[in-house]
Amino acid sequence: MPSEIPNGAAVYREAHFRGLQPDPDLWIDQWADEYMRIPRDAGAAEPGQYRTARTPYAREPMRCLSPAHPCKRVVTMVASQLMKTQIALNWIAGLIHMAPSNILTLLPSLGLAKRVSSRIGKTIKATPVLRERVAANRSRDARNTMDTKEFEGGSLYVTTAGSAANLSELSARYIYGDEVDRWVVDVGEEGDPIELAETRGSTFGRNAKFYFSSSPTIRGASRIADLFETSDQRYYYVPCPTCGHMQVLEWERLHYSTDCQRAHYECAGPDCDVLIEEHHKGEMLAKGEWRAHAQGDGETVGFNLNALYSPPGWTGWAALAKQFEKAKTAMSRGDLEPMQVFYNTRLAKVWDSAQEQTKADVLMARARLETYGLGSMPCAVLMLTASVDVQANRLEFMVVGWGAGMERWIIDYQVIWGDPSDERTWSVLDDKLKARYPHPCGADLTIRAAGIDSGGNHTDEVYQFCRLRRWRNIFAVKGASKSGRPVIAQRPSMMDVTWKGLTERKGVELWFIGTDTAKDWIYNRYPVEGGPGALHFANDLPDDFFAQCVAERKVTRYIKGYKKIEWVKGKAERNEALDLMVYSLAMAHYLGLNRYKEHDWERVRSALMQTAPPGEKAIAVEHVRAPAPSPQQPPDPVPPPAKPATAPLPIARPPQRRSSSSGYLKKRR
Repeated sequence: MPSEIPNGAAVYREAHFRGLQPDPDLWIDQWADEYMRIPRDAGAAEPGQYRTARTPYAREPMRCLSPAHPCKRVVTMVASQLMKTQIALNWIAGLIHMAPSNILTLLPSLGLAKRVSSRIGKTIKATPVLRERVAANRSRDARNTMDTKEFEGGSLYVTTAGSAANLSELSARYIYGDEVDRWVVDVGEEGDPIELAETRGSTFGRNAKFYFSSSPTIRGASRIADLFETSDQRYYYVPCPTCGHMQVLEWERLHYSTDCQRAHYECAGPDCDVLIEEHHKGEMLAKGEWRAHAQGDGETVGFNLNALYSPPGWTGWAALAKQFEKAKTAMSRGDLEPMQVFYNTRLAKVWDSAQEQTKADVLMARARLETYGLGSMPCAVLMLTASVDVQANRLEFMVVGWGAGMERWIIDYQVIWGDPSDERTWSVLDDKLKARYPHPCGADLTIRAAGIDSGGNHTDEVYQFCRLRRWRNIFAVKGASKSGRPVIAQRPSMMDVTWKGLTERKGVELWFIGTDTAKDWIYNRYPVEGGPGALHFANDLPDDFFAQCVAERKVTRYIKGYKKIEWVKGKAERNEALDLMVYSLAMAHYLGLNRYKEHDWERVRSALMQTAPPGEKAIAVEHVRAPAPSPQQPPDPVPPPAKPATAPLPIARPPQRRSSSSGYLKKRR
């Protein structure tokens, strides 16, 4: 039986004239109401015909994503499980049907990319108009695979945002980026992945459309928050069922019972004191409208929505209250993670753990009340350590004074401008490390140990500087951001090797620093104003120094499904002062000051007094110990200078550090 031979010319003419037709004049929300089907095997709570009326707040974002809308970029910073992914599915499906072209979908991880691709595939199978246009999935055909789905007029690519190749090997008119706050910071050292993604649509000009969605994460490090700031910042206003006052639902106005079984919302109307019942929420959502709070950049539309707007039958107000109370209980025990999750995924707000930390203005106000300036020190200072942070065009230098109980004073802070590749810059630093700082007792204190950051782009210069000054306790240091590590390693890593490939025992030493442990120690003692562990600032330090001291925040991230607690800072914030304090703390641990007892500090104090000139020692003792004279009683005469001791006391030395040598290397010699 002869088979029917297709007419190639007819097929070509049909496709050609169909391609000449303009894009259908149909908004994405209208298309979704008419054609979209939610597959039953996708695990959705409400499968079947999609209805925008169920989530009225999703209508305007979909209209802005329509090809006919003039905006270029749509940003949704909303709570989890609210509207982000379904809007993206409606948009992608509507584009395949009405305005086909290349579509690039980017996810933060390969596992999530596979799950989203599978969901897209199930949606295509459940929606008749998509089944007709997307190539069937055949075992020997690569047109419809896990990461690529071809259709008439273009292709859909689903991949990760963690590879520079994924962001540069193709061009696409439409780009969807999901959970952008979980993307890597710098893709292959080529820059911000959002900028790289948008360059894929540059050839389409004003016809390109970008959609980025995510729940926010950390203040200063949240990409979706940055994108939302550039938008017109739209919030969803709903009316009070009693007075009709239009308002944004905010968490602070939710009232709930002690057992979290009943919850009501307090109307924000000036003349209304009604507590709104939750069963009114469906009516309120239907009558709601989006209102912009900013001008924006003229091409970005942004939407912010929290879980209080969740439709009836989804997450209720009482359930949110119960989750919030659990987070408060955990936070009272020192666990901030549940509250961070609540802020990010329920309130759609950036989390700032610094709200529980000492603020920069508190530290600055405390510093302005101190009685000493840079280059001087109080009598309680007994030892000095230094630290150096290496930047591209400067060296930042800090000297910290240490006293009994690890009490600290910022004695000196300077910026040495110059290229670290220039030997003259290091010569200036060498002179500063040799400086002697006058103590009030009359003696001069020298720097006992110094740590220089070697983790930047000038590692060789740091090694060379420290190699020649090992005998002065000047060391190269490098941060090791891993939980549980000691402030300073038990032994250094020897970085020099002989011509035989053996470790050079007298070469440069690299000391690894447990930065997470050190920052925990430093931040926990910021509130302490005096006594053991307290930190004192010179009264003439620059204002931005204090902001650098608290630039980082401790947050929780999930990497490949595993929880990781780490210190992060905002992209535009500087943290050199904090790094310098970390290196100085590491040098104090190298000297063993953290193991000093009161009698050890007393020995250091006695030895320091013996090195002072005789006339100055009495003044220092009088300054420290003599009580202030009362106005009614004349001060006592100054006692005569004390005679020098016949045998000066030895300087207290730190406990012996543990060290070991390699028997293997000895045998090789």
